[in-house]
Amino acid sequence: MTSHPEALYRGVSHAAWGYLFLYLDVNLGTVSILPAFVGYLLFWSAIGALEGEVRDLSLLRPLCALLGAWAGAGWLYSWTGGSLDGRFYPLNVILQAASLYFHFQLFTDLALLAARYQPEGADLDRHLLRLRTLQVLLLTGLALVGPLSDLCGGPAPWLSVALSLAGLLVSLALMNRLFALRRCFHPAP
Repeated sequence: MTSHPEALYRGVSHAAWGYLFLYLDVNLGTVSILPAFVGYLLFWSAIGALEGEVRDLSLLRPLCALLGAWAGAGWLYSWTGGSLDGRFYPLNVILQAASLYFHFQLFTDLALLAARYQPEGADLDRHLLRLRTLQVLLLTGLALVGPLSDLCGGPAPWLSVALSLAGLLVSLALMNRLFALRRCFHPAP
């Protein structure tokens, strides 16, 4: 186990900021000014800082590299005015499943860290686990809305909007809980 609060603070900080890059998609034309691949670079750094504390965290490195490389390729391709979304359907499905697993496990590991270091009564671990599960359900629902509406004979834009709005709220709550966890390791002045 790592007993270095600076490494724990840095690792949780990088994870929290990584989700900012992942969740906020701010574009100038077709190019994101907060590219998702930067989020994965931050996750890679977070894994390195925290892997001594949470044993299985290092197992996420290959998925982090794969998802980061795909996000980087998509960002580079966006400079041509195009998008990789939906261009390689079977690969997109595999990457969506890999992404769901990666984030589910990362939040699980961060919740383990919270359980170990949170102040008494803070319940950061329980909040992270609940929000993690809710996020996976919402993302799965969003992934299924398009194909299901095609099968049922019509689009369901209200359902997509509702799931997207709920997803945004859950994402903000997750980031809030990560920044609260980070405060548990704030370095002494």
